[in-house]
Amino acid sequence: MEDEGEMVLAVVAFALARYALLAGLSYALCYRPGLRSLQRFKIQPKQPSARHIQHELLYSSSTACIFSLLGVVVYWLFTHGYTTLYTDIALQGWAYFGASFLLVLVFHDAYFYWSHRLLHTRWLYRHVHIVHHHSTNPTPWAAYSFHPVEALLEGAVVFPIILILPVHVYVFGCFLVLVLAANIVGHLGYEFLPEGVRRSLLGKHLTSSTHHNLHHQLFNKNYGYYFTHWDIWMKTGQDKRPRKR
Repeated sequence: MEDEGEMVLAVVAFALARYALLAGLSYALCYRPGLRSLQRFKIQPKQPSARHIQHELLYSSSTACIFSLLGVVVYWLFTHGYTTLYTDIALQGWAYFGASFLLVLVFHDAYFYWSHRLLHTRWLYRHVHIVHHHSTNPTPWAAYSFHPVEALLEGAVVFPIILILPVHVYVFGCFLVLVLAANIVGHLGYEFLPEGVRRSLLGKHLTSSTHHNLHHQLFNKNYGYYFTHWDIWMKTGQDKRPRKR
C-alpha cells in the first residue's frame, strides 16, 4: 500500500513537473523583461499584459491538477490490468512499436479537431471554451489555460488509447511529452520556423505556432493539433499571416 501511494505521488509529480518545466522554460526564454533580440519572431508584436498572464497561470494550475488526477486513474487502470499498455516490445514487434506512435498521433489529432469544433458551438464556447480564448495573444502558459470541463475533455483522449489500442509504455510516455510540447509551440507567440519551411511539401501538412496563433485571433479557423488535413478537408484552414496588433 505504501509503494502504491509513492507511485501515485510520482505520477502527480511527473504531470506537474512536465508542465512547469516545459512551459516555464519556454516562457523564460521568450518573455524575459527587456528582451529585444527575439522581437522579430513575435507573431503579434504587442506583449501580453500582466493580467493576461495571471489569467493563464490561474487556469493552467487548475488544468495541471486535473491532468494529474487523470494520470492517477491511468496508473490505477494499468496496475490493475485494465489497459492495453504493454512493456515488452517483442509482444508486438519493432515495426508496430513505431507505427503505433504515428497511429496515436493521428487518432489524437482527429479527436482534438472534432472536440475543438464541439467547443466552438455557441453554448460551450460562451460557458467553457471562452476561458481559453481569453488569450487572444497567447503565451506558453495558455497551453493549459482551460475551463475544468475543457480540461477533462482534453485529458479524456488518453482513455480510448490505453483501453483499446495496444501501446507500449514508452510510446505512451513519449506521446504525453509530445502532446505538451506541441501545445506549447502552438501557444508560444513566436514563430521560429522560416516561411519557406512552413510552406514546404511537409511543412504545409503540419501545424505551427503561426497556425494556432491565427486561431486565437480569428476563432473559427485552424482547429488542428499536429496536422492540417482536417482543416483542409473541412475548409477551416487559414494560412495567411495574422494581422499585426
